[in-house]
Amino acid sequence: MNEYVQRSKAARRRVSELTLQQQNQILDIYRDAIAELGDRLKSPTARELDKYWMAGYRKALIETEKEMAKELRKNTKGAMGQAAEYGTDPQQEIMKDIIRETGINTSEDSSKDFFMNVQKQVVENILGGNLYKDHKTLSRRIWNCTNKFGTNIQYVITKGLAEKKSAVELAADLEEFVKEPAKRGWDWQKVYPRLRNAPVDYNAVRLARTCINHAYQTATIQSCRINPFVEGIEWQAAMLAGRTCPLCMERDGQIYPVDDVPLDHPNGHCTMLPYIPKSMQEVTDELHDWLTGGDNTALDNWFDIFGDYFAGVKNTFEEGLK
Repeated sequence: MNEYVQRSKAARRRVSELTLQQQNQILDIYRDAIAELGDRLKSPTARELDKYWMAGYRKALIETEKEMAKELRKNTKGAMGQAAEYGTDPQQEIMKDIIRETGINTSEDSSKDFFMNVQKQVVENILGGNLYKDHKTLSRRIWNCTNKFGTNIQYVITKGLAEKKSAVELAADLEEFVKEPAKRGWDWQKVYPRLRNAPVDYNAVRLARTCINHAYQTATIQSCRINPFVEGIEWQAAMLAGRTCPLCMERDGQIYPVDDVPLDHPNGHCTMLPYIPKSMQEVTDELHDWLTGGDNTALDNWFDIFGDYFAGVKNTFEEGLK
């Protein structure tokens, strides 16, 4: 079904756009945090950077980390929910097409609850750490990111003080840290060599990209279970120049059973295409034959599992035959 493939690819493009939007939002969170920390350095109380002031600054940094963690979790959770919706969209659309082509005149989206449950469960599994072997929750992973950020800020302050920089100069150095590594001044890179090539938001962006992609992929896999005509899922590697790993290239074009599809690695960009070898006409003919009493063990088994979601459709069709 070429149209179906195009819908699936369009969903993956929307996920990529969502990921870029999320990346920008994360950078804004980091910019705001550094601006707040920089303002503290510019305040009159920061004229004497003694141990008492530093103790207060560390407390303020911890509070900033906590606020960042809340914002990052909120934003990432929202993006995962949207990605999960994108992952189920192609299945919802194709099921609507199949029902319509079969001749069932119903305005009710009988599978809507199922797809909404899929989206909710996908997000909850990632939030709770159930999707991963280490079982780390999203909150724990985000805390690791913000804690790393705090460590880097402490490094800037400590190194800057060793260079006998003023509070105002340290504030300027923090603002420099927000820039892309290539745009930071050479003098800055000499003073802070450990952070020379480190984007300020790298860890949080990497985490968000992974969660968004896994939400999309898991939702794709789970929603394929409701379509009895999906016979597998085709892996399509991103094939980004110099960035696609050998494993993804090896997987490219392979068709996996729906119950045995590997998830992409962290920071992945690959696409999953539900594999339906039958044409729309073949699908609708088969479904129509089954609805009118024909033998079809596969559809019988499918209805035993998902009948609660499609009973309304089947009843509507049977009523139309009377």
